[in-house]
Amino acid sequence: MTRETVGRRRWAFLSLLAVLCGLVLVPAQPVGAVAGVMVQPVGGRVTGVLSNRCGSVDADHYGVDVAGNGGAAIGAAYPGTVAAAGYTSGGGYLVTLNHAAGYQTRYLHMVRQPSVVVGQQVGQGQLLGYVGSTGNSTGPHLHFEIRRHGAVYDIGPAYSCGGTVTKGAPINLPFADLAPVNAIPDRFAFVNSAGVLYAKDGAYAPWQAVNAGGASKVVLGGNWIGWLQGGNFYVKDGVYAPWLTLAEGGQVRDVAISGDRFAFVNSAGVVYAKDGAYSSWRAINSGGASRVVLAGNWIGWVERGNFYAKNGIDAQWLTLAGGGQVRDVAVSGDRFAFVNSAGVLYAKDGAYAPWQTVNAGGASKVVLAGNWIGWLQGGNFYVKDGVYAPWLAMAEGGQVRDVALGGEDWFAFVGSGNFFAKQGPYAGWLSMAGGGQVGGIAVTS
Repeated sequence: MTRETVGRRRWAFLSLLAVLCGLVLVPAQPVGAVAGVMVQPVGGRVTGVLSNRCGSVDADHYGVDVAGNGGAAIGAAYPGTVAAAGYTSGGGYLVTLNHAAGYQTRYLHMVRQPSVVVGQQVGQGQLLGYVGSTGNSTGPHLHFEIRRHGAVYDIGPAYSCGGTVTKGAPINLPFADLAPVNAIPDRFAFVNSAGVLYAKDGAYAPWQAVNAGGASKVVLGGNWIGWLQGGNFYVKDGVYAPWLTLAEGGQVRDVAISGDRFAFVNSAGVVYAKDGAYSSWRAINSGGASRVVLAGNWIGWVERGNFYAKNGIDAQWLTLAGGGQVRDVAVSGDRFAFVNSAGVLYAKDGAYAPWQTVNAGGASKVVLAGNWIGWLQGGNFYVKDGVYAPWLAMAEGGQVRDVALGGEDWFAFVGSGNFFAKQGPYAGWLSMAGGGQVGGIAVTS
């Protein structure tokens, strides 16, 4: 009998004993604990919670199973050190992290060799690997465990069979002696006149070159950095991660990222989307699109001057604005906005709500983030804190060439080829990148 078998039987016995005694091995509500400091490593549907396999009982099961698309990125639930990264016959490709205060998390059944190595320090949300079905598994899913001081932690109160979880959302459990952290930092990126893409985490951090040149657009989503270069779509899962080619052949015309969802438009105007970097692309339309945007579960696109959207890859599409006059679009949460051929900006909260006019005309670009609506008009940058709020002039003088919003309170623009940003509408502007060479920008937090 192997040590692993002995250990598994021992845990099974202890788990069964705890159930019979009406106890848990480690209580889920320790005194003085702070709730929600760990975050969900993946999103998907819950198919198993401890011994409850959602239809059967398995006392030899110590975590939660989250079924999802094969290839979806797995993020660390909390900062820690990699204690194990490799392959076992039962768990397949897996990662074990050691955290502060005696906590440990485990991530099983990855599609291939983990993206981290033993001894490596990882941050919250950092890429560990990708959802797969290796080892003792019946389909693509993540088996996720939490332990403390070697004992199985009771995750039952945070999960329910058939329910869904969202990657990066707080795990609704109290964790004694763990301090909250920011899962995703304030990230900034820009492309210069030579097509070199720069990115950094934090307003005062040094810039890091992401490519060697040739980029024409940068997009940010979750921990991902994506860019369009030579008609190809490339991404990195963090500033220092290796780059991946998501779509090549020189036919890519526009790109978008939201969480672990990716989308692009090819030269024939076909929109493709997928959930997970290693999953298969799905065609969304039959052609004619010129732009694609992603936000949460929404996919939006401009096709022959009309604004269409789908609430998920397999959902039915909706016509949000027709008439062939749509020139730019944006989506954030359940807020939608577009600019028509006269530069009139419209916005609404909810796919079926009526459109509200935001300006009188002249807009050329719209951006959304949090509750903010921003737009570029006549070389000036304007914002509104909600559809019905008064508008604010953020940057005037007719020199603004690009604008961006990030998170709840970051505002950014390109003026005279320089990159400026500020946190809060009434703060002073920070000079992020000068030299008159800045083209497109992106901000997320």
